[in-house]
Amino acid sequence: MNNSYKEVAEKILVAVGGAENINEVFNCISRLRFYLKDSKKVNYPKLKLIPAISESEFEDGQLQILLGQDVELYYDALVHLLKQKNISGGEKKMSKVDEKDKKLAEEIVKLVGGKDNVISLVHCVTRLRFKLKDESKADDNAIKQLKGVMGVAHAAGQYQVIIGNNVADVYDQVIPLLGLSQDHKENTNKDKNIVNRFIKLLTTIFTPFLGVLAAAGVLKGFLTLLVVLHVLNTKSGTYLILYAAGDALFYFLPVMIGFSTARTFKINEYVGAIIGAALCYPSLVQAYQMKQSIQFFNIPVILMNYTQTLIPAIIAVWLASILYKFLNNYLPSSLKLIFTPLITLMIAVPLTFLVVGPATSWASEELTYSILWIYAHARVVAGFILAGIWQAVVLLGLHWAFIPIFLNNIATRGFDPIDAMLYCTVFGQTGAALALVLKAKDSKFKEIGWPAVISGFLGVTEPIIYGVTLPHKKSFILGSIGSAFGGAIAAFSNAKMFGGFASGGIFGIPMFIDQKAGINGSFMGFCLSLLVAFGIAFISTLIWGDKIVSTTSKKDFKVKRVEFKDQGIASPVQGTALELKNVDDPVFSAGTIGKGIAVQPNNDEIHAPFDGEVVSVFPTKHAIGLKSDNGVELLIHLGINTVNLKGKYFEVKVEVGQKVKQGDLLETFDVDKIKAAGYDTVVPIIVTNANNFDDIIIEKKNGDSVRFEDQILMATVDQEVEIPDNATQA
Repeated sequence: MNNSYKEVAEKILVAVGGAENINEVFNCISRLRFYLKDSKKVNYPKLKLIPAISESEFEDGQLQILLGQDVELYYDALVHLLKQKNISGGEKKMSKVDEKDKKLAEEIVKLVGGKDNVISLVHCVTRLRFKLKDESKADDNAIKQLKGVMGVAHAAGQYQVIIGNNVADVYDQVIPLLGLSQDHKENTNKDKNIVNRFIKLLTTIFTPFLGVLAAAGVLKGFLTLLVVLHVLNTKSGTYLILYAAGDALFYFLPVMIGFSTARTFKINEYVGAIIGAALCYPSLVQAYQMKQSIQFFNIPVILMNYTQTLIPAIIAVWLASILYKFLNNYLPSSLKLIFTPLITLMIAVPLTFLVVGPATSWASEELTYSILWIYAHARVVAGFILAGIWQAVVLLGLHWAFIPIFLNNIATRGFDPIDAMLYCTVFGQTGAALALVLKAKDSKFKEIGWPAVISGFLGVTEPIIYGVTLPHKKSFILGSIGSAFGGAIAAFSNAKMFGGFASGGIFGIPMFIDQKAGINGSFMGFCLSLLVAFGIAFISTLIWGDKIVSTTSKKDFKVKRVEFKDQGIASPVQGTALELKNVDDPVFSAGTIGKGIAVQPNNDEIHAPFDGEVVSVFPTKHAIGLKSDNGVELLIHLGINTVNLKGKYFEVKVEVGQKVKQGDLLETFDVDKIKAAGYDTVVPIIVTNANNFDDIIIEKKNGDSVRFEDQILMATVDQEVEIPDNATQA
């Protein structure tokens, strides 16, 4: 652990009244936020003497200490100190959130097969990444049901548990359970396969702005289409402004890459952004264009055009991060705020122009030449093979290694043929999924399948792959076969992607139009590749794909009438009914976690909808889980993305395990303040174990007024059902 962060954390701990005075501590983007037992014990003069602290104030019942971009590092150091404290003969309990994370960690370790089944563990932005001795020992379904787990994946030789934004907190709780130390974790990470390490690096760098990158590319594609159709002129103000919106990210790509790479290597992001900005600084770009000769302290500088490049910025910021961390370790705390970035920039930027830039630009050119040489000599075969295996590559997480290749080809040549060959694979899987949905006799499968097909046409394949084609492996293979033929046609047609990055779907198609040549044979061949991939996958799946029938017939529907009975569900909140499909969150609208209804509240109270028990209260207070006496498991979710409020504006009135009667007050939440904070306050009410019932009847229509006592849902079950010995759980 960096000693400077530890020193600051120690001083903060003393100034806030010691570990014994802390009820809870967490961090936001730039601040440490404390809930204290006694706010009068805070020594503000001591806080002001700590150079790393920009300001401190007591607001909304919290002591807030502004630390800037490195706040997570200070937080980690503080948490480490608190865990070392032995308060009242026991371990320091830092927060309710921390306790929840610990319980979740214990469940995860147990369900992955226990600590003896774990070889190593690392985490990325949202996932715990286990390397297990035997992945078959991990219980996927049970892990998916854990509160706080979004899903699981098997990829890149890892067993991945998807947690979300607080993955680092859960990770910190899992590590002690596995008996691993900080040193062991770091060594394990370094010893990983170099390919996996490289892909993880690329994933971390590109994920934060990949959606914006794709959006900018689509905008450029549409502008090209409008120019080709003579709707816009390239010299018009409308075109110039919209083109600036689409091209700015690509032109200043080194800035974005610099910022994201700095975050990846855990240094100040703005240092990385400045290094990237220096690479595309206007006067230096102009000097290159005018073929001027410049020197740096009499050392000749090889000027190059670094706009739209990515490799020079990645390497430059990586080297700068080594220097930055060295300076942060050894400079006095009073100097590092200014002198760490100052010295880093004074050394890193010249070094980039003298060595890193020319060397990496040469390497980028050679990489492009090599790829295009292979493409020129065997492009049809390459298109067939690459497109055929591409979705499997995506499943393994190896596709991240290709994104720099796409962008590098664009930066060095203005076009990329590889993505043109692979683009049809989205349509191949979409065709297979559509055939399965049309053939299916199971209404529940159709409820998942139709939204997935729509998302496929829009370029998002995860719902298709994980929810439709991969569970029915034959259709996944047929979709890949269709893609292989589509990829071969795209390659044969010499199709290319121009000036951006295409993420898939119908809106990215214009990106494959050459603005100079217009709609030519290459583009027509590209469009044909999409139709062929879709058509072959669709027809072959219709003929040979699985027939999906209902799994809920009486003969095999396993339900214990003692445990599950008809249950009326009253509205826990007062307001206006909203169909679940209209909720602005795909997890709810697609019915991923269950059936139900939503209510747009006009009241700040949540009441018990039936007699039962409180089975869970989310640490951030934005969701409550209940179980009725008749077996209904109900999730009441207060707002969309309100987890980010970390409990602010919510007040829970019950505890886990508490028995409740219909009408009891469960929680209050400030609807107006939550809206003012920018969050949707709609309340989804979901039966999460709908498979245990014959039907979940929706009692209210879209727009109906709803009062607390109004019945909004009815869970029904056949009371006379016989359970055959060979029945399987629905």
